[in-house]
Amino acid sequence: MTDARADVMPDVALIGAGIVGVSVAAHLAAAGTSVTVYETEAVAAAASGRNSGVVQQPLDPVLGELHLETLEQYRELAAEAPETFALPTDPAGLLLVGDDTPDLRAAADDMRRSHPQLDPQYLAPGEVTRLEPAVAADVAAIRLAIGYPVAPGAATRAMAARAERLGARFEIGRAVRPWIRDGRAAGVLVDGQAVAAGTVVVTAGPWSAGIIDPSGEWTPIRPLWGVVVEIELPDAPKHVLEEADIDVEPGELGGDADRAGWRPSFSLVPAGTASTLGSTFLAWEPDRDAIVPRLIEHGARFVLGVAGARIGASRACARPLSLDGRPLIGRIPSVEGLWIAAGHGPWGISTGPASGRLLADLIRGRVAAPPPALDPARFGAPPAPG
Repeated sequence: MTDARADVMPDVALIGAGIVGVSVAAHLAAAGTSVTVYETEAVAAAASGRNSGVVQQPLDPVLGELHLETLEQYRELAAEAPETFALPTDPAGLLLVGDDTPDLRAAADDMRRSHPQLDPQYLAPGEVTRLEPAVAADVAAIRLAIGYPVAPGAATRAMAARAERLGARFEIGRAVRPWIRDGRAAGVLVDGQAVAAGTVVVTAGPWSAGIIDPSGEWTPIRPLWGVVVEIELPDAPKHVLEEADIDVEPGELGGDADRAGWRPSFSLVPAGTASTLGSTFLAWEPDRDAIVPRLIEHGARFVLGVAGARIGASRACARPLSLDGRPLIGRIPSVEGLWIAAGHGPWGISTGPASGRLLADLIRGRVAAPPPALDPARFGAPPAPG
């Protein structure tokens, strides 16, 4: 390993250019901090560019505040760069679809008590079809006034462009990891060469824990694989549709033994005649070609036209799921100068910009500590580098 390079010494070296990372960079750069963003593949290369394409309320009291702030940031971004990013003025509405069961009706009652601002409405079979003729006649639903369809990757690329305009530097195609010396982050190792930095931030999604602790002992984040496919659906619903019983329980994901028993979950995000159909929640990297027919078969249960739709490109990505379903935003407890913002699961695009603002404020000392529910220290500290 060579000595630290003196020509490039950012105040902050940031690893990962998804929506969270570029948002951290934009907020730091706006405050006058020197930032260099390192990315192995490309901006929005992973979940930030391969998601279903909807900004949605997480229905979580902690993440809900981050979501509302994120919507405001997206509105500013859309006004600033309308040629690259657009956010609908109003939500399309979300239909949580399923069978007409007492459980679904009870869920609607619970949502009316817990989230009255979302105007939850129970729709019996027939009522759903009158609202959305493409939906099968035997399907019931809960309608919520949420859901903003957006082009996957557009928000991340627009935020990265803002960060660049504000002075952040991007180095793409570089192998990077933190450079730890004497118990603190001294910078980053870029293709094996040390580059000094006052602060190091890891925003590498599901790979963040492995970048921080290559030994694999510290694993608060793991990949949760999703597959979606684009379909041409001329009479697509206007609402975002999602199966009501989608429920990923942190800590209970199946391993290889469950491969034979998994089933897809239904979601449909409309975008003109093209719609995104999904999805999967898998602990292993899937074979997209094998998954797509099962997405089509399951989706046709809810929207009959899915069965005859023209199939377009499919996408797979690893969502960064933390052990408790909430992101890690703050300092790594065992290493001075090392920070993380990762573990958002499926909510990165819906809460990433606000997460970036929070981490930027923590680094700059404008906020003393993250909320306990987001503090990385709740998972303990990674082992000290050997």
